Amino acid sequence: MKKLIVNTFIPIALLITAIFIIGAGCSGIPDLKEYVWHKDSDGDGYGLAGTAVMEGEQPEGYVENDIDCDDTNADVYPGATEIPDNDIDEDCNGKFAYTFYSDKDGDGFGSETPIIIEIENNTTAPDNYSWFAGDCNDENAEIHPKAVEIEKNGIDDNCDGIIDIIEYYKDEDGDGYGSQEATPAEGVTNNLDCDDTDEKIHPYTREFLDDKIDSNCDGSDNT
Repeated sequence: MKKLIVNTFIPIALLITAIFIIGAGCSGIPDLKEYVWHKDSDGDGYGLAGTAVMEGEQPEGYVENDIDCDDTNADVYPGATEIPDNDIDEDCNGKFAYTFYSDKDGDGFGSETPIIIEIENNTTAPDNYSWFAGDCNDENAEIHPKAVEIEKNGIDDNCDGIIDIIEYYKDEDGDGYGSQEATPAEGVTNNLDCDDTDEKIHPYTREFLDDKIDSNCDGSDNT
């Protein structure tokens, strides 16, 4: 019996161990990954997950990878150049690029120098930044376009370029921006509103794409 174990079972065990050590590389089994292709409908060189087919040779319109996040737009793929303010994640990193303005004093109005920042939530500005400029003194939260002009303080409180001259204008929609209609001693001290019947329309607000509304009174509806 001992001789049988030595001459039969031990060689078999050694053979099985050798097969595992050598691995599948010498087994002749092909790597199936080399035969999997993914649909690239927009022709940008990046395929879409969930569209895999198995073929011995690369089919037309298919690629090896599946990392495209939008296979209907050839300008959208990992590593693409991000274009700000268009609500599109060109480089597929889960973030959107937007133009912001530094708001160090936290009054809601930014300085004049724009900066591009990528954010995940395309509705909320990062801390210490604003969607729009307009602040003529970003070191003082009391100075901004909606501030009330204070007489005889030598400061342009509402950033209209006029110091210590107070004129009141009607603000029918209550958005803090006045119409062109002056009023004796009530209302606001600016006349910047282009639509005093809608509180969502006024200067220094965010303009939205393709809504056919000139939200920020700049003369364009961004369509």
